[in-house]
Amino acid sequence: MKTTGAIKNWYSAPLKIALLSMIMGFMVQCGDDVVPWETKSTEMVITDYVYNNPDQFSDFGDLLAYTGVENLLRVRGPFTLLLPTNEAMQAYYAGKNVSSYTEIDQQELEDLVYNHLFQGEITAGSIGQGSLLYKNGLGDYVASEFSGIEILINKTAIIIKRDIPTSNGYVHHIDHVLEPVTGSVVEELATYPGYSIFLDGLEAAGLSDTLNTIDFEYGSATARTRYTLLAVPDTLFQRFGINSVDDLVDRYSDSPDLTSLDNGFYEYMVYHCLNETHYFNDLAPSDIYYLITFDNNLNIRVDEDYKINPTDDGYTGFYYELSNIPAKNGAIHTVNTLLENKLPDPQTITFQTTDFFDLQQGPYYLNYYQRFYDGENTFEFIKWEGEFMQYYLKPAHNLMDDDCLNMNGHFEVEITTQKIPKGDYTLSGFFFMGGGYPKMAVYVDGERIGDVDLQDGSWGGSPLSFGEVSFTETKRHTIRLESLRPGGLFWDYVRFTPKK
Repeated sequence: MKTTGAIKNWYSAPLKIALLSMIMGFMVQCGDDVVPWETKSTEMVITDYVYNNPDQFSDFGDLLAYTGVENLLRVRGPFTLLLPTNEAMQAYYAGKNVSSYTEIDQQELEDLVYNHLFQGEITAGSIGQGSLLYKNGLGDYVASEFSGIEILINKTAIIIKRDIPTSNGYVHHIDHVLEPVTGSVVEELATYPGYSIFLDGLEAAGLSDTLNTIDFEYGSATARTRYTLLAVPDTLFQRFGINSVDDLVDRYSDSPDLTSLDNGFYEYMVYHCLNETHYFNDLAPSDIYYLITFDNNLNIRVDEDYKINPTDDGYTGFYYELSNIPAKNGAIHTVNTLLENKLPDPQTITFQTTDFFDLQQGPYYLNYYQRFYDGENTFEFIKWEGEFMQYYLKPAHNLMDDDCLNMNGHFEVEITTQKIPKGDYTLSGFFFMGGGYPKMAVYVDGERIGDVDLQDGSWGGSPLSFGEVSFTETKRHTIRLESLRPGGLFWDYVRFTPKK
């Protein structure tokens, strides 16, 4: 998911791991000064705030003590806690047919507490239509939206008192307990009435198994899947005479095998399944978003509305009240047209050098710097030669997601993009220098297309152009930089701009 100025990768697990993650967030490896949370000594830490208001929060205070999270919320932070009132906790217990936390499994209680906790400062003014600024302690995105003047969290809880400052973060009072979201995008959509045709279509196309996968083994750890569903409601299908999945198949299928990548029905269904999690406030002013198969994409533009594949004749929009639905492995939105599969016209594509799954699985991602020394075997789609390559993090310096790749001295560095639609493009990139101005030869798929001199760039400047390409098929491409003059390279992204 794209972010701006935010650390959105904190996963709470056992207490010592959460503390380690927080401490590592303050580490640097390049000599930059750290700007820590400014402690306000006259204010209580979050734990003491909860304990000093027992008439309002004694029930949640009991959970902090029982799970041991009280200790975490005594350290520096910053943290944000969405704090349920006693009334909210009692309603939660009543819904589970228990009288107190003592009748609930401890792991379930730990998950419940971490579901309300965020590492980072979230104020009411930073909350938008989409999701909160940071993932919670379970590694989940938490949806946010507005109901009149009220802020609604995960479609269940209203913030009833906002922005209570403590010495290690912020507290917001909420009127309902936030139960952890556990279902996949398919399972969560199934809890809403009126999507049976779309859900049956996912099953018939063989997509449900993929979309139901929440995590998987990745090396010695577990990685989370991330998807976005663009769901079509039954009422919309019915306007077009589609009253069952059989009708949907009849409309789009052109072969017996409904799971074939070339089948029109499959192409229609997968066109509603995006890779990565995208809430409304995550959508760029104009960008492309890849399908889970990576063989096609759609364009979303944000201006006075959220527009999918806008043309002079119109666009596909969203039913707002039925969008930004959270799932354990993604987000669900409801579209207001059938959203027909199409091969889009070439669009400007901005591909970040850090937008690689294996790179993003490390604890350093969006948290702190990290150096790597094996340029051949560390990452699948990033290769380099040089003393080291560094994952670099620098907030408020005109970097997408505040991060980039860093090389120094004499070096070669190559990235392999996602599939780029065929067409003619001008290539540019956002670079800045450090420790000298390198000049680099630029190669695309092994062919030199131009040079780029970082004396022509700056920290806050524009992307530097370095050549033109003509792609005759939609596929991945390699972009390689080779230093002609040594220096320090900070490489944020490569941009493909269609030629007119």
